[in-house]
Amino acid sequence: MTQDRPEAAELLEAVAEYLFAELRPEVPSEQRFRLLVAANACAVVARELRMGEGPAIADDELFAELLGPGAGAPEVAQAIRRGEFDDRLGELGERLAEHVRRKLDVARPGYADGGARNQS
Repeated sequence: MTQDRPEAAELLEAVAEYLFAELRPEVPSEQRFRLLVAANACAVVARELRMGEGPAIADDELFAELLGPGAGAPEVAQAIRRGEFDDRLGELGERLAEHVRRKLDVARPGYADGGARNQS
């Protein structure tokens, strides 16, 4: 059951905006880094909430194509260490790049495209 508005993602976005835009100028410079980390954490969690299970489902499908059903990132990492993809590096690289792009869409939207480097 979800609460009425504002939703959790909206609340986190508001906190992130407050920390970054309003509180940051008031905080002593030696504490700003921690404040920016907190603002970024709120923004990342808000994006994760908004995206829901879509990225995780897409990754499960992506990794299942490589190793079969039920395979996730840990299984792919183990298979890489065992050398199972040594002759399929192109296929592996494309899929890992897709996986990382999905993660960047949450952590730093636009970064994979060369933009939005100063977002929280």
